[in-house]
Amino acid sequence: MAHPGLVMGAASPQFTIEAPESLEPLAAHLKDSNPQALQRMMDFMGLEHPGLPIRVILAPKESPLAQESPEWISGYAVGQTSTIVLLTDRSLTYPNDSLNEVFLHEISHILAHRAAGEQPLPRWFDEGLAMMTARRWDLEDRARLVWAMVSDTQVSLNELNTLFNKDETSVRRAYVLAYAFTRDLLEQTGQDTPKRILAKIQQGVSFPEAFAQTTSMTLTQAEEQFWSRQTLWNRWIPVATSSGMVWLAITLLAFWAFTRQRKRAAAIKRAWEEDDDDL
Repeated sequence: MAHPGLVMGAASPQFTIEAPESLEPLAAHLKDSNPQALQRMMDFMGLEHPGLPIRVILAPKESPLAQESPEWISGYAVGQTSTIVLLTDRSLTYPNDSLNEVFLHEISHILAHRAAGEQPLPRWFDEGLAMMTARRWDLEDRARLVWAMVSDTQVSLNELNTLFNKDETSVRRAYVLAYAFTRDLLEQTGQDTPKRILAKIQQGVSFPEAFAQTTSMTLTQAEEQFWSRQTLWNRWIPVATSSGMVWLAITLLAFWAFTRQRKRAAAIKRAWEEDDDDL
């Protein structure tokens, strides 16, 4: 059953949500998305107009879309067709704590695609922007960044792109590194950096050139500066001479983040079930 999109004002994205009858309550939840949050997302991307309505498909576990997707994926966006697919029965994993966060994350991909004039973006940049708009940097992200740095070798931005196409562990590492790099970049160059880069790409400038013109440094220089600023972590966690207490602390942080995320997802699911009972 298709549900007409909720009009959130002329400057906000509109949605057409397609869902089976059993997921109508969830469709209603998504329609209540905060228009102010959507407007901030547009401002972040440099979009003055939201564009055509975005198609949203709610896919339960028995649907072909769900069965064709890797089990650790909770949703995805197809920029070329302005379509978002939310896999409603999946266990939520980092970087999303709720289906609402997945929804906002995927909306960001659609808006970034539009802001770039439908030109392709490096995966790390696309995911980094989505993380910036849908999530706040917190202790869980910090713990995951520490683990990503001490559990494997330093990666280049090109290598970071490839991590998104590997196994679940690599994908989680890719998300936190993309988030950390993008966050660090904006702290060094300003919060308007994404919209300026996207505007140049829309005008036909390549991503590397748009990045250099906006930030006054090449991608390689930005990458090197990012990793050099992470040496603070190496002082706090000297892996080469690490004691058992340091590794225990890292393990506890990772376990805390995992447990916190699972409890939050379970609470949200219970709230939806209670809403269903009230209908």
